[in-house]
Formats: sequence, C-alpha cells, structure tokens
Amino acid sequence: MQPSIPQNEIERLVRLVVERLVAEGKPGNKPAQPIIAAGEVRLDGKLVTLSSLEGKLNASTRVLCVPTKAVVTPAVKDELRQRKIELRRADQVDNHGQPKLPPVVNAAKQSVSSVWDTSGRSERLGSLPSAIERAVVLAQTEQMAVLLSDQPEVAAAAANRTSGIRAMVACESHDWKSAAESLGANVVVCHPGNWNDANAAGLLATLWDLRGTAGPTWLK
Repeated sequence: MQPSIPQNEIERLVRLVVERLVAEGKPGNKPAQPIIAAGEVRLDGKLVTLSSLEGKLNASTRVLCVPTKAVVTPAVKDELRQRKIELRRADQVDNHGQPKLPPVVNAAKQSVSSVWDTSGRSERLGSLPSAIERAVVLAQTEQMAVLLSDQPEVAAAAANRTSGIRAMVACESHDWKSAAESLGANVVVCHPGNWNDANAAGLLATLWDLRGTAGPTWLK
C-alpha cells in the first residue's frame, strides 16, 4: 500500500499549478511564435516597398510573408514575380494554408451559384444602392470586396464616387487580374451570369491575394 500524500502537500501543489496558469495568462507574457519555414522571409509594417526588401531576399527565398492588411506596391509584386517568389499574407500562413476569400455582396436579381459563397461570407441585399454602400464599407475594412450585380458598370461607377474606392468591372473574357493589379482595385463588380463556377472560384482566390495593392499615383 502506497503512503498517502498529506493534505497540506496537495494544497501546496494545487496552489503552484494555479499560480503558473495565472502567470501564463497575463498580458505581459509573449505568445508562442509561429514557425518560419525554410526559404520563407517575413516582414512587418503597413507598407511593403522595394526598399523594404533590401538585404532580405536571396537565392533560397521562396515565400515572402507580409502582414494581413499590409499595402504591397506593384513594384514589389513585379520583383517577386521575376524572382519566382510567392507572396503570402500572415493569415494565410498562420491558419495552416486554409484558403481565404473576400466578402461577397450579392445584389443580382438572378439566382447565383453557390461558388460565390464558398467562404460563407456572402450577403444578399436586394437594393443595389444598399449593396454598393455595403461593398464600400467592406473594402475600407478588409481592402477587398466583390459585388454581384446585373448592372456592373453602374455599380462600379457609383462605388467610385467614394474617396479611396477603386472599383472595376471584372469580366471572365478579359484580363481582369492585370486590370485589378494596375488599378489597385478594392471593389470588384461582376455579373454572375457571365462567370462559370471554376473561373469564379479562381477570381475569388486571386482577389484575396491582391488586396492591399497600392493604386497608381495619378489616382491620388
């Protein structure tokens, strides 16, 4: 028969465990740092320019990770493309590669494919003015929003009346990606009837990666 542990010793051990748990939960304690994979470079800061990259990239760099809402200039994206370096946002890395998609505001009168709600972040608004207003708010907070409308040109023109909004119409048959990069678009308007499911899914994934792209200087 094993000897019993005195009650005062049990209380002492419990007290030590509680004190340690409380100490670990205090704001001053540093959270566990994310693991940085080989070939990955991480940057801090709200703006990523070519000067931000000086001395940080080398031949072994494969991924550049920047803060979720950081603004990445077109020159940086060109440099990464030439070096074949992948650009990732912090939330893409820290969430173990789970796909992130922009919010979708649906003002289309027709029924739309469920692919537009792949992320579970779509909103249905019957009034086009209300949908435009909502898309503008989302663009200001999340740096990218997709607006579905039967009148995409009208919706884009109306959204562009708000300062800081760079809305464009994306058509499946055109080079919408280059247009979004050049414009630094933060509201992308689509006619859902003009997109097939596969291309719509690619649009959403690409737009999430493009959010935060700086607009051209002549628009400022």
